[in-house]
Amino acid sequence: MPSPTNSSDNAQEPEVNSGHSRYDLDRDGVVTDFELAEVEPPSRWSRFGLRGPAIILRWSTRNAKRLLVLIVGLTVLLAGVAMLVLPGPGLIVMFVGLAILATEFAWAEAMLDRTKGVAAKTATSLSNSRSGRYTLGAGGVGMITAGFVAGVVFDKWVMGIATIVGGAIALASLHPAVVRRFELEAD
Repeated sequence: MPSPTNSSDNAQEPEVNSGHSRYDLDRDGVVTDFELAEVEPPSRWSRFGLRGPAIILRWSTRNAKRLLVLIVGLTVLLAGVAMLVLPGPGLIVMFVGLAILATEFAWAEAMLDRTKGVAAKTATSLSNSRSGRYTLGAGGVGMITAGFVAGVVFDKWVMGIATIVGGAIALASLHPAVVRRFELEAD
């Protein structure tokens, strides 16, 4: 054991690990903001304006929901973009992705509101014209028929169900209550 008179040897002795963090100054097992403020951060953390690993952990747990919503929302949104050229209800999936993102991000909510307004105006103009109603009706019946054919004949049920859902939405947009709703959204 080194002699107590040699201060350089005392500074080099390893710290005894008592199960507490070096930031826990009162050794109660809880690191408070006051205790973190008292400790000098290592230079590698202060370079980024951070006060240490405890702060980073606290930030990531506070923002975990936001990060999860971002990842899931962008994944659904990109799947919808892919479905614009692949089989599937691309626009609907894109709306769902924007709705997921709008739960946490104001920019996504503004984009979703703007998109809903444009879709409502388009649906209103389409359902107000006679040729538009015929087109929606024929397209809806054709999509439902094609969905059943894809499911029964070709055994492609996923594609068939997606096509049936799209056809049902086209037919539902002809209902007077839906037309009134579109008119209200368009204004």
